[in-house]
Amino acid sequence: MKYPTFILSVITAAVLGTAAIAQERPAPAEPPRIATMTMGVPLPLPPPVDVELREQPDSPIHLTMDTGLKVRMPGTPLKVRNDSASTVAAFVLRIDVEPYGQNQMVVLGQKGLPVGESRFQGLSIPPGREGTPKAVVSVDYVQFIDGRSWGEDTLGRSKNVAAYLQGRSLAVTRIREALAGRDGTDIDRVLDTFGSAGFAEPNLPAGRAPRYVDYTARGYEEVINILQRMPRNSELGLELARKLEAMPLTKGQ
Repeated sequence: MKYPTFILSVITAAVLGTAAIAQERPAPAEPPRIATMTMGVPLPLPPPVDVELREQPDSPIHLTMDTGLKVRMPGTPLKVRNDSASTVAAFVLRIDVEPYGQNQMVVLGQKGLPVGESRFQGLSIPPGREGTPKAVVSVDYVQFIDGRSWGEDTLGRSKNVAAYLQGRSLAVTRIREALAGRDGTDIDRVLDTFGSAGFAEPNLPAGRAPRYVDYTARGYEEVINILQRMPRNSELGLELARKLEAMPLTKGQ
């Protein structure tokens, strides 16, 4: 285990506040110009709880518990290893627990999770009542950088993953255009240090509509927030952040 990488991921996720539960908001009648609203106060994760990992021999990512980390990270520590032949861009974990299950969508940084490498994920699982079965954790969906995917996607969160990645990609493309030949080394460096964005949602019963969350906007906002807080060449970062904020998220606005 490489502690610097792990610590960086945890600190980055905490600063960005994206490990907090995604907030509900009504669908706008007309899509507004983007507003950077992801910088909320991070919600504290519950203490670690014992969980059961569902056997999934065909899963491209392997899950294990690391009990040694229980005192060093918030929530229930889970080790996620990429056993596939491609870099992982995002994944969705399903948590079945009484009385209500939940899921956690994790979108990794631009470099993703390379083949053979591992990362640690703190799961926000509330302690169950005494005598109730353990929470069962499984992999529901995996998105690869090359466009392939794996999993039954029983929760339908693949569309949320795609929307988030689309918004982030749009922001990065606009940054490249705005730089117009200028040195973007510091920009690339700070974007590559981003660890992950996590969104927890309840597992809704059949027929119940999910809460509205504009994940395209969330992905776009991620880049703006990083630029606003880049430690080096902050003037350029703020300049680019302002340009992104001034642009409509979709054409025709």
